[in-house]
Amino acid sequence: MPLLEALSLRRSIRLFDDKSIEEGDLSTLLWCAFGLNRPATGGHTAPSWHGSMETVIYVADGQGVRQFDPMIQAAPIVLAEDIRMRTGAEPFVGTAPVVLIYVADRARMYKASAEEQIQAAHVDTAIVAQNVYLYCASVGLGTCLVSSVDKRGLAQLLKLPKSQIVTFVQPVGYPKPAV
Repeated sequence: MPLLEALSLRRSIRLFDDKSIEEGDLSTLLWCAFGLNRPATGGHTAPSWHGSMETVIYVADGQGVRQFDPMIQAAPIVLAEDIRMRTGAEPFVGTAPVVLIYVADRARMYKASAEEQIQAAHVDTAIVAQNVYLYCASVGLGTCLVSSVDKRGLAQLLKLPKSQIVTFVQPVGYPKPAV
């Protein structure tokens, strides 16, 4: 789909069908989000603060939680528990077949002040999320970026080191048909 058409279709969806997302489609979504598009230089599909590449994407679904590794274009399981209902303060978040959990590794941003790290981490995540929005619009999926998240609780659940912070979550699924 041409970019202008995807932009015209981009919108936030908060009602999801229970239809699962095919593994191949999820892999493509993750590549669009923050995959390697210039392997020789380590460049990603989304920019980051001073090239720090601090964004880490966790994928929560019915099987558990996986961590996306852009170097191998795979997402191995890191937690064998369905935590989708615990990923957002708003109930609709947990109804999506997939919830992306965005984490920033502030240790990769060591040249920035603490305030700059937090600001840049949220901006960089928003750029990654926009890539997800555009991919979703182009293939008929729905999504919504969510900031009302128990960030400390999710960090504890994922056993994140102190250098990593949760920034946003983004549920993804097929839009529920209008009744």
